[in-house]
Amino acid sequence: QTHRLVLEGLFGPVEKVISTKELMDKKTLANLKIKCIILKHPNIREKMTYAEELDYIVSNKERNNFLCDLLRHLDGNTLCLFQLVEKHGKVLYERLKDDKNVFFVFGGTATADREKIREIVDGSKHSTTLASFGTFSTGINIRNINNIVLSSPSKSKIRVLQSIGRGLRISSTKDSILIYDIADDISYGSRHNFTLTHFTERLNIYNEEQFNYEIDKVKLK
Repeated sequence: QTHRLVLEGLFGPVEKVISTKELMDKKTLANLKIKCIILKHPNIREKMTYAEELDYIVSNKERNNFLCDLLRHLDGNTLCLFQLVEKHGKVLYERLKDDKNVFFVFGGTATADREKIREIVDGSKHSTTLASFGTFSTGINIRNINNIVLSSPSKSKIRVLQSIGRGLRISSTKDSILIYDIADDISYGSRHNFTLTHFTERLNIYNEEQFNYEIDKVKLK
């Protein structure tokens, strides 16, 4: 997607003709609700760099337990988006693959297999699809999605809105979408950790777009 500043350099100021909120009000897009869940991690003994923080988050057993429990208990067709394939996506898939209708999509998934998964999910009432952010944004188009779980931290406005936007398409069986935004509080001392700061930036995006959201806090063991 071309950056807004590049477009403005080519054509002048870019105007947003109609907002996502207005399209939802007109029933052109599915009604959106965002449930933000802040996971409070115990026993944090030192401040981490961003890379250390990301490694800690995706490899944290209790966090992955929480994600798998959430995915198993959601009704309808659920899409779980992740950033790291080997360290996170495959780990979650190994935990869930024995359940019914669980699919895994990443850059190495053949086009024919992606299409087969899309057809199954579009005709299903209950499924879980684990997909990498990059693959989902460009390589898979599933209309019949009821829930999206954002399992990896991101502050990219384009990525966040693109991920949400893919779930806003209405169908004959769907007129609403529920987004689960998973955040992590692993702060040490008085300063917020990097990914928690990224979460506040996502809240700014939700406020700017006038999306409805609520925030819950969960203490991990």
